Amino acid sequence: MRRKNWRIEATKSAGTLLLGMLLLAGCGGGSGGSAAPTATMTRAATSTATLVATSAPTSTSTPVPPATATTKVTATPVDTVTAAPTAFETATPVDTVTATATSADTATPTATATATPTDTPTPTETPTGVLPVAVAIARDANGVALHLNETVTTEGIVTVSAGVFANNKLKVFMQDGPDGIMVYHQSSADVDAFQAGDRLRATGVIIQKDPTSDANPANGTVAVNLTGGSWTVLSSGNPLPPPRAVNLATLETTGNAYTGSLVEIANLQKVGGNWPAAGSKSTQVTVSDDGGTTTAILRFQKNTITQVMADKLTAIGDGAFDLVAIVVQDDPSSDGTLLSGYELWVRGAEDVQPAP
Repeated sequence: MRRKNWRIEATKSAGTLLLGMLLLAGCGGGSGGSAAPTATMTRAATSTATLVATSAPTSTSTPVPPATATTKVTATPVDTVTAAPTAFETATPVDTVTATATSADTATPTATATATPTDTPTPTETPTGVLPVAVAIARDANGVALHLNETVTTEGIVTVSAGVFANNKLKVFMQDGPDGIMVYHQSSADVDAFQAGDRLRATGVIIQKDPTSDANPANGTVAVNLTGGSWTVLSSGNPLPPPRAVNLATLETTGNAYTGSLVEIANLQKVGGNWPAAGSKSTQVTVSDDGGTTTAILRFQKNTITQVMADKLTAIGDGAFDLVAIVVQDDPSSDGTLLSGYELWVRGAEDVQPAP
């Protein structure tokens, strides 16, 4: 609106000048003389100059600054503030946090789970210088121990506590896996009272003997003799190895493979002898699992014949029963071979159960 006023004022000034010139021309035509036209032109010029000078500053200073300031203030802050934080804040935290947490959480449990099973086999390794029981009891084709009269170190889990099979001598058995060996000492007073579940390391001379009596010339059972030897109980309370299932026919032909270890025989019956009464001395009966065709000796040492045992045997009578026992060898042959004379030794009343 201010620029429009400017044009009107400029037009007005031009009109005034033109009017002055017409008047001057009129005056010149009406009477001679030159002073009046000069004065009129001077007034017209003066008037026009005054009008122009007065309008120019007003129209120039007023409209320009507001237009420029308004445009810059409105455009600059809106575009800059809105665009910059939105793009930056959205991209940075979402990508960084998600990637870091996922990779860290995934990697940690994987490494732990992989490491845990690697350590499991370590305790089962045989220490350097210690013979596995299977090696210590190895025999030749005639049943003679390959390490007879040699000093060896071997270890296993004790399967029957001291004092069960003898009072004044040590007669216990230990197993390493399925293989068993007798541990002997001529005086129980000079050796620790090993308990079933002990892991025992024994160093002594390999012998073969009849475990029933030192006076008996028969032999066969492989033993490590701790008389003059040494021993260490490595741990206690270990689970006992499970008994191996076998029948009497197998035991009769391959008994050396089972000597010294726990076995399990089903459906036995007493076919000879009498069950011992409570308090009896060592007693043996003949048993069979096939109606009498194949037989074996079942021995009850004195300390196993408790009232509980006697009552259980009386209840069984001539009926069938299941048995867990340790195989020993008492070979009376004189032909130089040790391939017969296998017996079953009971550890307690829990080893004898009526057949289902």
